[in-house]
Amino acid sequence: MATLTTYATVGTKEDLSDIITNIAVDQTPIYSMFGKEKSTATYHEWLEDTLRSPKANKLVEGADYTVDAPASRTRKGNYTQIFTQAYGVTKTQEAVQKAGIKSEIAYQMAKAMKEVARDVEKAIIENAAAVAGNATTARELGGIPALVTTNVLGNSGTPRALTETLLNDGIQAAWEAGGTPDTVVVSGKQKRVISGFTAGSTKTIDPADKKLINAVDVYESDFGIVKIIADRFMPNDKAFILSKDYWKVAYLRPFTQEDLQPQGSRMEKVIEGELTLVGRAEKANTIIKDLQ
Repeated sequence: MATLTTYATVGTKEDLSDIITNIAVDQTPIYSMFGKEKSTATYHEWLEDTLRSPKANKLVEGADYTVDAPASRTRKGNYTQIFTQAYGVTKTQEAVQKAGIKSEIAYQMAKAMKEVARDVEKAIIENAAAVAGNATTARELGGIPALVTTNVLGNSGTPRALTETLLNDGIQAAWEAGGTPDTVVVSGKQKRVISGFTAGSTKTIDPADKKLINAVDVYESDFGIVKIIADRFMPNDKAFILSKDYWKVAYLRPFTQEDLQPQGSRMEKVIEGELTLVGRAEKANTIIKDLQ
């Protein structure tokens, strides 16, 4: 008996899910948590001041005053960096019926916005120097490694484990310089290392079932409680200890979407913005280097 199977059938309707899966990383914790401000030039500057060291402060009755010369403020700055992402689709692709989306150009715009945010996060984490640029070289903002210079705990290039003592040394260095460190940013690998600490850790507890979760979301040090954040873009060999209120992202040009000049039977757009990183008190932060 001849039985018709799907292998020989012509006209079976295609089954394509309307759900589009995109597992690309788009979380940008550092970029998202820093405050925002306005820049008015491609080189954005700010001033830093400090208090003198404490002294024995006493005056003989009736004596003349001693007038101290105030310390000069320090002028610092960072260059803006232009971030762009262009995208386009054919007019035909926009018109045809698609699985999971109505507008191809709108979908590609949403993707491009996430991609640009990831690029900003990468620059903040990795850019080791600010670049002025010229007619043939693009400007680059200096990231956290470029701005934090006082408290850098290295090991002469020799990899070593992230220990609880080392983490506390970094927190203490920022605290002694006048900072209030409240955030530690590490890679996934180093987040697991910190989750293994027990002496000063505060574990998170699920209030619904009262179970202990084996992860350190906050760490209670001798110098205050810090939040532990795992960032997928952080390298394994570094840890940032930040006083986050001193950090800002300054926009010379906020991100906007613009249509490109029509050429041929296609639709093309670009997302573009220009910004820099501001670290107003670099001594209030610490970078731990040479981790393994």
